[in-house]
Amino acid sequence: MTATWMTSLRSKLLALALLWVCAAQAAKILVPMDGSQRDHLKAYGVAFWALQRDVPIDWLLNYRGGSFLVDQYKTLEQELTIRGVTFQVIADGQAAAILAEIADLGDDLCGDPL
Repeated sequence: MTATWMTSLRSKLLALALLWVCAAQAAKILVPMDGSQRDHLKAYGVAFWALQRDVPIDWLLNYRGGSFLVDQYKTLEQELTIRGVTFQVIADGQAAAILAEIADLGDDLCGDPL
C-alpha cells in the first residue's frame, strides 16, 4: 500500500465518522397540543411565526391533540421558551417512530375505501 492510498483511506474514514456523528445528533422539536401544553394559542402562534420564516412544520393531526413537529433550530427553541410554549427536543429516531405510529392509526381510522 502506498502512502497516498493510506492518506486517502484515512480521509474517507474521517469524513464517514463525521457524517455519522452529525446524523446521530440530528433532532426535532415536538410541540404537543394535548393537555400537557401550557398555552395552545401561543403554540399556534409560534407555528405561524415559523411558517412565515419558511420553516417547514409537520402537523400531526392524529397525535397528541394535533401536535407540531419541526427540525430543531436554536432560534425556534428560544421563541418557544420566550412565549412559554411547551415543547420537547426529540431524536430523529423518536420522530420516525411517531410518524410510523400515526401511519398505523391512519390505516385503522380510514376504513374501507369508497
